[in-house]
Amino acid sequence: MDLKKYERTRYQSIYRNKKNKNYVVMISKPVKTSISRIDGKKITTLEEALKIRDNPKTKLVKGAELLYRDDFDTLWCNYIEWCKTIDKQAYNTILRKQKSYTKYFKEKITKRLSKLSKNEMLNFIDKQNCSLKQKNQLIKELKSFFNWCIREEYLLISPLANIKAYKIQKVEMKYWLSKSFIDFIKYLNQKILLEKDKKAKEIAYRTKMFTLITFILGNRAGETRALFYDSFDKEKETVGLFNSIDYNPNSNTYLSTTKTNESQCIMKVTSKLINEIENYKYFLINEMGYNVTGNTLLFYNFETNRPLSDTTLRKNFYQLCEEAGVPKIRMYDLRHSRAVDMISDGCDIYLVKEQLRHKSIKTTADVYGHLPDEIRKEIAKNTDKYY
Repeated sequence: MDLKKYERTRYQSIYRNKKNKNYVVMISKPVKTSISRIDGKKITTLEEALKIRDNPKTKLVKGAELLYRDDFDTLWCNYIEWCKTIDKQAYNTILRKQKSYTKYFKEKITKRLSKLSKNEMLNFIDKQNCSLKQKNQLIKELKSFFNWCIREEYLLISPLANIKAYKIQKVEMKYWLSKSFIDFIKYLNQKILLEKDKKAKEIAYRTKMFTLITFILGNRAGETRALFYDSFDKEKETVGLFNSIDYNPNSNTYLSTTKTNESQCIMKVTSKLINEIENYKYFLINEMGYNVTGNTLLFYNFETNRPLSDTTLRKNFYQLCEEAGVPKIRMYDLRHSRAVDMISDGCDIYLVKEQLRHKSIKTTADVYGHLPDEIRKEIAKNTDKYY
C-alpha cells in the first residue's frame, strides 16, 4: 500500500485515499490484492468498507477474478482432456458432453467465469431452444465443469451452486415382476428345445443368457456385454465385474471402464448360474461349431470378431418379448426389474444399492425410494408367490 497516497484508518486492512477520500480494503486470501470498487462504484463510506472487509464471499469473488484468466472454451478443452485421461469417463459420456458444448456452449459463454452470476447462468440456460430434460442435462454438465474448475483452482465459487433442475414429469418406470420374467425364460427354453433353425436357436439361447445375467447381477447392458467366460470362477462362485463395452467405433479396443468405480467388484453368484453359462458355452462349441475359450466374450460375433452390437441384442430381445407375449421393456429395464424384485422381497434399500453398485445410496433412493402407489401395489401383489 502506497502510504503517500493512502492513509491508515483505525480499522485493520482499511485505508483511505488522502485526495479523493474513498476507501480501499486490503485482502490477503485467497490472493493478496485490494478492493476499491464494487460494481464499478468507489467505496465512499467507512460502513461500506467494513461490510466488504467482513464479507468472505466478496473476498472469494475478488480472489477468483485474479486466479482465473483462461476463457471458457480453453478450460472446457482442458476439462474434456481430464475426463478422458484422468477420470477415464465412458466414451458415450464424453461424446454427450462434447455435443452439448458444440451446440450450446461453444463461443457463447464469453464472459470471464469469475464474473458469471447465478442469474446470468439461469438466463443463459433458460434461453436455450431445447426441452426441459435437455436443459437439466446442460445444468448437470455445466455443474460438473465448474466443480472441476474449482478443484483445479481456476475458480473459487460455482455460478451454478445450489441451482435446482427444472421440474419435469418423470417417465413411468418400466420393469418386469417375477411372473413376466419367468414366462419369458420359459418361452425361450421351449424355443431352444424345439427350434430347428440353428441361427434362430442361437439367438433364443443368447437372449436367454443375456436376460438371466443382466437381471441376476443387476447389470447395465454394457457391463453384461463385457463379460468373458473366465470372468466367472466356478470354485469360488464369483464373477468379476471390471469392464463395460466401449461404444467408440474408432477405438482400438472394445473394452472400457464401468460407469462408476463402484461398479467394479467381485460379486457372489450361485452354481446354478455358472452351470447355465457352461451349458451355453458347450452349445456354442458343439452345436454352432464356434471356437470358444475362457477369454472369449459371452456375447461375441464370431463372423466379425467383434462384440455383438447393442443394436443386434436389443432387436432380438424386443422380437422375442413380442413372441413370448410379455410386456416390452428396454434391456436396461432388466436392471430396474432386479431392483423392484428385491424391494418386493423386502430387501433393505442399502442391499439394493449394493446389488446395483450405485455410487451412493442417495442415487438408489432417488430412483427407487419414491415408487408411485400403483407400483407399490403391484409389488405387494407379487408377494402372493409365497402362499
